[in-house]
This record gives sequence, structure tokens and C-alpha cells, in this order.
Amino acid sequence: MKEFITNLALFVIFAIAISGLNACSSSQQTASNGNAANTVKTNSQTSETKSSSFPPLPSGIADAAIELPDGTITKASDHKGKVVLLNLWGVWCGPCREEMPHLAELQAKYGDRGFEVLGLNIGDQNGSPEDFGKIKIAGDQMKINYTLGRIQNESIKQYYLLSRQEAVPQTVLVDRDGRLRGVFVGGGPTVMNSISQSVEKAMSE
Repeated sequence: MKEFITNLALFVIFAIAISGLNACSSSQQTASNGNAANTVKTNSQTSETKSSSFPPLPSGIADAAIELPDGTITKASDHKGKVVLLNLWGVWCGPCREEMPHLAELQAKYGDRGFEVLGLNIGDQNGSPEDFGKIKIAGDQMKINYTLGRIQNESIKQYYLLSRQEAVPQTVLVDRDGRLRGVFVGGGPTVMNSISQSVEKAMSE
């Protein structure tokens, strides 16, 4: 177990590179730089890299409850067998809203091949849940074609522990085997390009 935790920590530390793009500081931020945006390079430098070389998605994220608008609950682990993009966002976050139409394009491109985007609303700037009515309005305005849900503060903390950044947008890429393939913090063309390339690689495997 200790070796797993060490390997996971090393994966995140060496994978995250500061790119200097936009991000919104979270209401839960304590001492991190919320204006920094980070992307993960997912060991795509070599064609010999196998999915098994990537760590499993931490259980605190994989098994965290995602509340859906119809009142049902889902979890990231329920979607194993698909390539899943978990995107943290808030209605109040400008970079989040700018990024979401691009995520919708990925959903349209790969959705029929076993790809799914889950938009995870983190609540308002005071840490209170955002109303599903507001979430739906925002999704309709941006013509979002993927599932929008909400996560609780404890779940949000698990993402921040993984990325070591308390900011949104924040996106985690998971492959079909439930393994962590990328962590991306911030918005803008550079981050979105990294997400797109990582999704394309995961979909091709």
C-alpha cells in the first residue's frame, strides 16, 4: 500500500506542469495559487507504455457520489469500460464556462465509441450547492450534450489532493480500466489541446 501511494504521488508530481493559463480560485482554497493552470502529460512519449503502467483512480474519487438532476446517484466507478472525463466546474467560473463547449465537442466526437464527459458542479463561491435549475440553465445556454451533476465538499477535496491545486476548471481523465490518465487544471487553448490529445490517445487503445 505504501508503495502504491508513493507511486501515485510521483505520478502526479512529475506529470503536472505549470502552463500559466486561467483558473478560478475555489472557495475552499487555503494556500494554493488559484491562478495557475496545470496540465498532465500522460506518459504518451512512448508507444510501449501500457494502460497497466498508470495508477488506478483513487477510491476517494472513483467511489464518490455524484448527484444527478433526477435525484439519482452515480459514481465514476459505475462507468468503468468507458473513457471518462470528470470535469469540476461552477456556474460562477468564467474559464469553466469557456471550456465546456469544447468538452461538448469531445462528447460529440467520441460519445458513440464509449467516451463520456461528466460535468461535476462544485457549488457556489461560498461552498454551498448550486441549484440544479441554475445548472440546467447554464448547460442549455452552452448547448451542453453531456451529463451535469453535483459533488459534495468531501469529494471536491479528494480532487484537490490529487492535483494539489484548489482551483477550477479541473479535469481528470480515466481510461476504460479505471486508471488515471491525466489531471488538468485551468482553462485556455493549451490546456484544452492537452485534454484533447490525451482523450484521443486513450480512445485509440
